[in-house]
Amino acid sequence: MNWLEALQSGEQYIEDLMALGGPVMWPLVLVSILLWTLVLERYWFLLVTYPRLLTYWMRIADTEARRTLARAETLLAIRRNLRLIRTLSGILPMLGLLGTVTGIVETFDLIHVFGSSETRIVARGVSQALITTLAGLVMGLFGVGVGYDLHRRANADEIRLGQGLKP
Repeated sequence: MNWLEALQSGEQYIEDLMALGGPVMWPLVLVSILLWTLVLERYWFLLVTYPRLLTYWMRIADTEARRTLARAETLLAIRRNLRLIRTLSGILPMLGLLGTVTGIVETFDLIHVFGSSETRIVARGVSQALITTLAGLVMGLFGVGVGYDLHRRANADEIRLGQGLKP
């Protein structure tokens, strides 16, 4: 199997999973992409931009006023988007729960129309409910873990910044 076939197979798997999860999967994916984007931006800032910013501030902060301004602006930059990351991490499990409810409601609607003897109807609705729940929980847990790490790093950088502008 070459890489193109593997890519097409993966794409088909994702399409099938999105279809099985129902309409709530799209908001889950969009919020998850936003979360990943913010997380990557924060790590890029903390690992690449922040040391450069400190070096820059050390070069130009020749007066007490400039040092104070540099500290204030850097403190704001360190904390940027951390609340949004936490918020999105909390929204993802709620979207998963919404998918669970919509899957169960759809199941009861179909049972009402076709009767309870059709097990495929019940299985499809329960499957949709579980897929969205799993997706929301997994994505939310990722966000909580990474959000905690980013918060810990920001606190450590704030402490270092409080001791003076040192990289």
